[in-house]
Amino acid sequence: MAQRKRRQRKGRKQVKKLKNDNAGITLAELVVTFALMGIFLAAAAAVISSSIMVHAQLSGTMYASTVSETLLDKVTGELAGARAEEEEAIRIGRVYRDGEDLGEGVFFYDREGNPVCFVVEDGLLVMEGKDYFTLDEKAYMGYRITGFSVEQLEGKNVLKVTLSLKNLKNGFIYTGDRTTRCYCFSSDEFKKIISTDIDLNSL
Repeated sequence: MAQRKRRQRKGRKQVKKLKNDNAGITLAELVVTFALMGIFLAAAAAVISSSIMVHAQLSGTMYASTVSETLLDKVTGELAGARAEEEEAIRIGRVYRDGEDLGEGVFFYDREGNPVCFVVEDGLLVMEGKDYFTLDEKAYMGYRITGFSVEQLEGKNVLKVTLSLKNLKNGFIYTGDRTTRCYCFSSDEFKKIISTDIDLNSL
């Protein structure tokens, strides 16, 4: 009986001790905790945002490179086989149609002697001539051409083609170039590659 009373007294003391225990999280500790959480979340958000931007840039570069390589393949492939028999065999300059300036372009005669002109219309590369050519808009993967130029290097039969592309959604810009040799031109025919305006109505 006495032992039971001792246990009861001991239990009451423990309950009283718990009631009087005011230890816990203070306001200062709570503020510090939330501040640290905010710092960690901000750091995590910065890392995630940076990763997303890098991924978007890599994807944009990959798509733009694919479009650029496809177009450069076509232009340089055709120019490589340009004929040299005509007096002005290759013309590089501004392209006009009915007096309208279409921008930079290149005019030449293909392997069969047909007049051909590469020019950009509405952001798409177009090959004007007997065999009209242009890629479907879907093949551009959301890009459009903002710049197209052809340059003769060192007065020889080597041409440098440069293309600039811009993504319609995010504004990402990509520029690619390639050189090609016009193998039908001998050294005394390099002068047949000239810089002059091009009139599409004459095709």
